[in-house]
Amino acid sequence: LLMGGGQEGGRRGGTENVPYIVGIGRAAEILLEKHDNNDGWQINAIHMEKMRSRLLDRITSGLETSTDQSDIVRVNGPLNGDQRLPNTLSIGLKGVQSGKLLATIGEEVACSAGSACHSSSSGSTMTYSAILKAINVPPEFAIGTLRLSVGPTTSIEDVDLAADIIVAEAERQLNS
Repeated sequence: LLMGGGQEGGRRGGTENVPYIVGIGRAAEILLEKHDNNDGWQINAIHMEKMRSRLLDRITSGLETSTDQSDIVRVNGPLNGDQRLPNTLSIGLKGVQSGKLLATIGEEVACSAGSACHSSSSGSTMTYSAILKAINVPPEFAIGTLRLSVGPTTSIEDVDLAADIIVAEAERQLNS
C-alpha cells in the first residue's frame, strides 16, 4: 500500500503523464525536422536571447525615458544574460504592482506575476515569494515583478508591441 499525494486522494504516488511524455518527444522530433543539422536548438536559443534582450532594453529605456529615473527596472537573477535562460525574463518594476498591471494588460500580453506577489489574508499588506527573497530582490521591486517569455517564433514586432503595452500601463500606475 503506497502513500500518495493529495492530487490522488492519498491513495497512490502518482502516474506518469503519458500524453506529456509523448508531447515532449514529438517536440524534439519537430525541432530536428526543422533543421537539417542538429544545431536547431542553438539557433532557437540565439534568437530567443536576442528577443529577450530586446524586450528588456525596450521596457528599461521606455520607463527610464518617461520617468526620468534610471533605477526603475531591475533584472531578477544574474545580471549576465549568459547565466539566464535564453527565453525567460524576470524583472521588477519599482513603484508598480504587477497584479494590477496584469489585470489591465492580461488580454494583450501573456506575462505572469504568479508567485511574485501575494496579498495577505487581510489584504492590507503585500508579501512576496520566498524565491525573490532568497535572491535578495528588494521589496519595492518584488511587488512589481513580471515574468516574461519569448519563443522561437517571437518576432521583433511582438516584442516591441509587448514592451510598449507594459511601459504604458506601468507609466499609468507610476503617474496615478
